[in-house]
This record gives sequence, structure tokens and C-alpha cells, in this order.
Amino acid sequence: MHIEVNNMNNILQSVEGLNPELDFVDSYINEFLCTEEETGAVARVLSEVSNTRGKMIRPLLLLLAARFGPQYEPLRRQLCKLGAVIEIVHMASLIHDDIIDDSPLRRGRPTVQQKFGKDMAVFAGDFLISRVMYHLAKEGMSREALTIGQTIEKMCRGELGQMACRFDPDTAIEIYLSNIYNKTVILFIEAMQLGAVASGCDEATVRRLAAIGEHLGYMFQIRDDLLDFISDPAKEGKTVHKDFADGIYTLPVLYALDQPAYAKRLREIAGIESGSPHYGELLEEMQELVAQNGGIDYAWQEIKNHAEKARLKLAALPGNGGREGLNRLICQLLDQE
Repeated sequence: MHIEVNNMNNILQSVEGLNPELDFVDSYINEFLCTEEETGAVARVLSEVSNTRGKMIRPLLLLLAARFGPQYEPLRRQLCKLGAVIEIVHMASLIHDDIIDDSPLRRGRPTVQQKFGKDMAVFAGDFLISRVMYHLAKEGMSREALTIGQTIEKMCRGELGQMACRFDPDTAIEIYLSNIYNKTVILFIEAMQLGAVASGCDEATVRRLAAIGEHLGYMFQIRDDLLDFISDPAKEGKTVHKDFADGIYTLPVLYALDQPAYAKRLREIAGIESGSPHYGELLEEMQELVAQNGGIDYAWQEIKNHAEKARLKLAALPGNGGREGLNRLICQLLDQE
């Protein structure tokens, strides 16, 4: 089973103009982060951050959503700036995630905290957020600054909620869903809304695109949670079972804990410290129990449910490059091979 969304080539090839638009997003990220006034350690850290960008899913969503608005063509450059801002917010969140997770790698490259230390990484993440707010103010995007500020607040709330649930096997699935809504899904929604509103979509279309963003966000995060069971550390920088060992119980585990057959044994394993003898064997047993209790299958079914709901919303939108691109992204998130 393959968890990662490998690349965006199919989407880029299917939607005319997306490749150059993402190139513009890329150039704006460099412009916003790597100014000539930065020297020394700041310049080195920002250069490293700028060179470790990922798949740019969130700017992609913003640009695809913008295709449904009448002002898309004349505002393409402005939309690309918004895409850069959204990606920088995401980049900052990843830096902080890697600090919390003590991750040495991300997408096969050393993380900022691994290369420069945790203290430097904390300030680097904060620096990125400050740059976001500065450039929004500079560009006169006060409405966008307000919504992005609220989004960052919700992302922090989700992370705090997840931390509060660590090592708690009684965490309800509803609480887990609330946490991932705030820490991950909200930025997908915001990307879609920003693109739709900026390009002049009507209210009904904005709501529909935001709903699609919500379903895509859940699909993306649940897939990411499955990395704790099936992961390639060389690509992801995340070893299998790390979430569980760190006391972060994701959807497959929480579902299995709610089943009577092996829940007691799962709770016993959850209560054993990670440094205990033969802990690796216990984690292997945990994976078998989660699979036997249907946890992995349940998570995949939830991904499929969100895909079906997203497609229903998408079907009500006009046929254009945005619709085709979003449909291809749904297909990629459903790919298990």
C-alpha cells in the first residue's frame, strides 16, 4: 500500500497554466523569505527552509479554486502571492512539528531542527509567521490577514489539543477529529476559500469549494496518520509506530481501542514505556492488533467516504481546469497501490 501522494505531475499536466503559476508561487516564497538584508545565521536558515519545500498542495488548492471565479485571469499574480503566503504558513508549521517530534528527516532531507538545533528551529518557524503577516500588511490584504491569523490560531489550538490527548487511550474519535480539523484541515479550507473569494466566486461556490477543501484535508491527514503503520523513513523522515510510541493515538488505533476483542491488550501496550525491553516487538504486536480489529481498514474507509462527499460537491461545479485538477487530486489520495 502506498501512502504518499507521489507528485503533482498528472494534475499539472491536466490543467493549463498551473505549472507557471506554481513557479510564480515558488519565486514569491523566495522573495518573501530570502531578502538581501538577511545575512549570517538568519540567511543560512532561511535558505535551508526555502530549499526544502514540499508538494505545494495548499497553493495548488488555492489556484484550482480560483479557476471558478470571474476575476481569475486579471488577478493571477495576486493569487500566486496568496499561494506563497499559505505555503509559508504550512512550512512554519512543519518546522515546529519536527521540533516536537524530534524528527531528523523530512522528505529525505535533514530537518531545520536537526541541522541547526531546536532553538534556531523555533525562531525560524516564528520568523516565517512574522514574514507572512508583514507581507499581507504590505500588500494591503487586511481581509486575508484577518482570516489567516484566525487560521493560525486554530492550527495552534489543534496542536495543543493533540498534546493534551497524548498517552490517553480513552481519547474519543470525535476529539481526534476536532484536533485534526484545527491542526490540518482548516488550512485546506482556508486555501480554497482564499482562492475562491479573491477570484470573485459567488457565496454558494465559495461554500462548496470550502467543503471540498474540508474533505480533502481529512483525507490528507488520515493518510498521513497511516504512515505510522506503513512508512518509508528515507522519504518521509518518519519511522513506523513513532506516533504510537510518542503517545499520539490516531484514527486506526482509536478505532481498534473501541473494539472489545483485543482492546485490553492494546491498552496494556500503550501503558508500557518506550524504553522498555523488547519494546519494538510490542509495537509489532500493536500493529497486528490494530489491523485485526479493523483499524487500518476503517481509516481507509473514512478516506473513501470523504472522497465520495468531495466528488458530490465537485459535480455541482462548472467543468473547467479547476474541477479536473481537484478530481485528479482526489484520485491520487485514494491510490493505495
